[in-house]
This record gives sequence, C-alpha cells and structure tokens, in this order.
Amino acid sequence: MKSTYILKSIVVTSILLVVIIYFKYRAPAFPLGFQALESLVSAVILAVTAIFLWKIRFKWLTNIQNNNVKPGLYFGLLWTVEIGINNIVRPGLPMRDIVDNTFWVTIALLILITAIYYAWKSKKISQGIISGFWSGLASGAVACITALLLIVFGMTFILNDPLNIKEWSDVKATVKIPDMAVYFAYQTLAGAIMHLVILGAIMGIILGFIGGITGKTLSLLRK
Repeated sequence: MKSTYILKSIVVTSILLVVIIYFKYRAPAFPLGFQALESLVSAVILAVTAIFLWKIRFKWLTNIQNNNVKPGLYFGLLWTVEIGINNIVRPGLPMRDIVDNTFWVTIALLILITAIYYAWKSKKISQGIISGFWSGLASGAVACITALLLIVFGMTFILNDPLNIKEWSDVKATVKIPDMAVYFAYQTLAGAIMHLVILGAIMGIILGFIGGITGKTLSLLRK
C-alpha cells in the first residue's frame, strides 16, 4: 500500500506545482488568457486523478492491481532519466530523438511484459488491462512531476538548451509571449500532462489490452 500513497502524494504535489507555475510564469494576459486556461485544465486533470485515487479507496483492488503501482513508479524513473538527459546533457539532433524513442520503447515494453505476465498468471485478459493501466498511470505521474519540478526549479537548464534557444528565435516573432521562460514553462507543462494522460494511463490501457490477450493466449497454449 505504500506505493499507492506515493502515487497519491505525487499527484497532489503536482497540483501545487501547477499553481506555482501559474503565478510564477505570468503571460501578458495574466490572470486570464491561454496560459491561464492551460493551467486550469492541467489542475483539473490532476484533481480528477487525485479524486479517483481517493474515492476508490482500493476496496476493489486485488494484489495484482496494487502490485503494479510499484513497478510503474520505477518505470517512471526512466522518464526522469530521459528528461534529465534532454535538459542537462542536452544531446543534439538526431541523437536526442534516438534517446527519446529508446526510453519510450523501453517503458512501453516493460508495461507490456508486466501486463502479459499477470494475464498469463491469472488467465484473465482483464488483469492485463488492469496491470497496464496502473503501471502506466504510475509511470506517467512520475514523468509529470519531474517535468513540473524542472519548470519550477530548473528553468535555467531549459533556457540554456541550444535547441530551445533556436526554437525561441524562430517563434518569438509570431507568439504573443515576450518572455522565453514563460513560453517554455507552458510548453513543458503541456508535455507533463501529456505524459500523465496519453503516455501514462491511455498507453497503459492499450498495452494492457494487448498484453491481456497475449497472456491469455499463452495460458491457453500452455494447457
């Protein structure tokens, strides 16, 4: 159960970080504007996730479901490493794309293998889906909070990235944001939420479904 409390803490802390980002990186239209809307949507998504984690109270969770939060958190640390490489080591192109794809494929394979194992062990497709969802959600949550912490405490790394400097020089004449830090704060915020929802929960469900079918098939072939 400790892993589930860690997941809850990550989500709640992420909400607080979004609020800090909203007040720290003020766009010209502050307190309204697109950036305010992005902050609101991000906070709502995180709040809904937090409510979901609290409301279910794990009454209907099996050991298989609970056990997937812990490996999911470890999978998420791979996202942390990937974010660190991109923003601290700062490899150029195409190496950065190779690094991104390598970490993405590795995490996806880990989620898929875990889902296959539980579906094979239980002989149920549903257990594969459940495994994929929880490990995906947990890994996405770690990626999300890593990106948010980078925005709040590591903006210097983002601003010193040669690729970001080039992007800013290309877009600063067309965007209505005069501050590079504000621009990349909300670009990174969007990426953080994407990791939680798309590369986390949704990808986890899809891989869990594939893993569930595969594991179920393997269990039948074993007979």
